[in-house]
Amino acid sequence: MASLEGLFSTATPAGFGSSVGLDFFETQLVESEARTSVEDVNDDLKIEVELYKNALLAAQAAVRKFESSSKPFFRPPDYFAEMIKSDAHMETIRLRLVEEAEGLKASEEAKKKRELKKFGKAIQVENKLQREKEAKRIKEGVKELRKKRKDVTKLDGQDEQEFDIAIEETLSGNPKKRAGGPSEGGRETEGRKKSRTARDHKFGRPKPKGVTGRRWKENTKSSAGSFEGMGGKGDGRLSSGTGRSRGRGRGAAGGSKRGSHRSKRS
Repeated sequence: MASLEGLFSTATPAGFGSSVGLDFFETQLVESEARTSVEDVNDDLKIEVELYKNALLAAQAAVRKFESSSKPFFRPPDYFAEMIKSDAHMETIRLRLVEEAEGLKASEEAKKKRELKKFGKAIQVENKLQREKEAKRIKEGVKELRKKRKDVTKLDGQDEQEFDIAIEETLSGNPKKRAGGPSEGGRETEGRKKSRTARDHKFGRPKPKGVTGRRWKENTKSSAGSFEGMGGKGDGRLSSGTGRSRGRGRGAAGGSKRGSHRSKRS
């Protein structure tokens, strides 16, 4: 029997089957009817078209031969065509492709992080300066309020509640213009609202020490018969004859009427 190298070197495609004693269905060789020729060997597109036409004509001729002999030429549905490359080799290729994709993704993320870091560093520095500026403002505001509180307490006794409100406004960064408190230089502003302690001291009757109960302002026998504070300037807590407060009718006139009435009865 001749070697395969000798058959391929000496036999032509048309005579290959007859030279080895095999028919068409064993070799499946089809010879084209016309010789393929291309004028320009450098025209790759023309060559591809001619090869396509040649393969199409050969396939049509082979199908006609199979149909004329009633032999099957389609692959059966249960046919298993094993791949040339093994599954282990394909798994290696898959892992390599996955690794390359992950590397590209990591490279893109690193690039984005570098860009964000470049612009984020400037923003971070700006935020830090803003926080330092805010802390300095709060510290100076609290210091100034404590200084003002000492001055105002000496003048009219500012309440703790008003000082706490001023502290909260300073911390919130939205100070409001409130009536009361001295102006710059320690001088009082004209038309300002006095604190509750000063108003109670001037217009009200401060509760004496040691006195308890809710009805401590009611007249007693001794207070009804007392004419203290009448006919002259009062000390501020009781109504005076020339004052504009409402205590004139209650203290002077009211007290004198009650006293005269009781004196007649007695």
